[in-house]
Amino acid sequence: MKKCNEVKPHLFGTDGIRGVYGEGLTREMAYRIGRYIGFNVAGKRNHIVIGRDTRFSGSLLLDALVEGIIKSGSNVYDLGVTTTPSVSYLINKRHYTYGIMISASHNPYTDNGIKVFSHTGSKISEDLEVEIEGYIEKEKDDLDIKKFARAGKLVPSNEVKDEYIEFLKSYLTSDLKGLRLLLDLANGSASAIAPKFFASLGADVTFINDKPDGKNINLHAGSTHLEGLISKMKEGQYDLGFAFDGDADRLMCVDHDGEVIDGDKTLFILAKALKEQNKLIGNAIVVTKMSNIGLLKALENEKIDVVQTDVGDKYVQRSLKEHGYILGGEQSGHIIQYDKLETGDGFLTMVALLNEFVRLGHSFDEVLKEITIYPQLMINYRLKDKDSHVLENDKVKAILKENEDLLAEEGRIFVRKSGTEPLIRIMCEAKTNELCKKVCQSIYQVIESED
Repeated sequence: MKKCNEVKPHLFGTDGIRGVYGEGLTREMAYRIGRYIGFNVAGKRNHIVIGRDTRFSGSLLLDALVEGIIKSGSNVYDLGVTTTPSVSYLINKRHYTYGIMISASHNPYTDNGIKVFSHTGSKISEDLEVEIEGYIEKEKDDLDIKKFARAGKLVPSNEVKDEYIEFLKSYLTSDLKGLRLLLDLANGSASAIAPKFFASLGADVTFINDKPDGKNINLHAGSTHLEGLISKMKEGQYDLGFAFDGDADRLMCVDHDGEVIDGDKTLFILAKALKEQNKLIGNAIVVTKMSNIGLLKALENEKIDVVQTDVGDKYVQRSLKEHGYILGGEQSGHIIQYDKLETGDGFLTMVALLNEFVRLGHSFDEVLKEITIYPQLMINYRLKDKDSHVLENDKVKAILKENEDLLAEEGRIFVRKSGTEPLIRIMCEAKTNELCKKVCQSIYQVIESED
């Protein structure tokens, strides 16, 4: 593989290539991706497993990927609708060369994405991303097309998902009988896994947003739209509620009172449990710069060390691998249990929370008393040009410095470009919601005027 030095990918973001179907992400791009990763310079066949979420455009992108891979002489194993983590798991389990997930995660149905995984089940390197981008942008498709006798083939492999479900069950150490659970499946990938997973576990489980139609994925549903789940938790007598995102690599939890247990609180619950059981390797976890100050202070009180990374699960994963730690994640509910799987998995997170919920006597109340979450507000500014450098503007830098001085040690701001959408994310933590709002709006106004 050639060295790309300082060249950075520009189509691939923090979570693959993502965009509005037919515009930012086209069938031609998918075909080119398939051609490139399907081609083996040694003349051998690559074996590539593909899954997708429930978006209507998923099958269209799948067809293009498959055509490219087969023309390059490699085989495709089609899982159908499944979760991103299941693809990661099965790559390793079945020794595939690459894996692909067709999904735009929590984005609306009009978007889609292509995530590419290496043979280890982790995201491919930036060097390979740059190579793929270079091939996508060539005027001419200059790779050899394999003649019929040497072309690859498509192998329907929907049943292989059962191996992933058994993998999940192998980590469930608690008896779920008597528990009443409410699951929001976001009309997405989780709908292909959750019913089978819970079929024989004894819990009383109610599913909502479990009827995907190609357009309703994440629509007022799932981990980024918790209102419906919270409302139903308050109406019914459920022990816990869980909400997945579109491809089920994230999870948000809601307790019996309708209180949200986000990724930060989940990390605290799991880190504390691992330390108590002498299983927290390195006595540390990995979090991102978006993690709440309250989590950092609670971990400090528990004498648990913290490594902070840039926002994005691939940076968390990279840090876990580098340090040999086993737990890390994001406030958004993207939790990586690195000793079990190299990527975030909403189902594995749910299993870990269920184990701990039962161990603690069916309540997280006592543990959560130990963490105080600071008020936090995040607003998004949509860029006029996705390649805008507005954050380098002097007036924008000045308003950021002004607000940093205002908050001093009693809060913080974090402003960054999204890795998956043409947005500037403006986040503030402070002692009051009013102060958070004031700071975010002042920054938004300057960015808007200078963009």
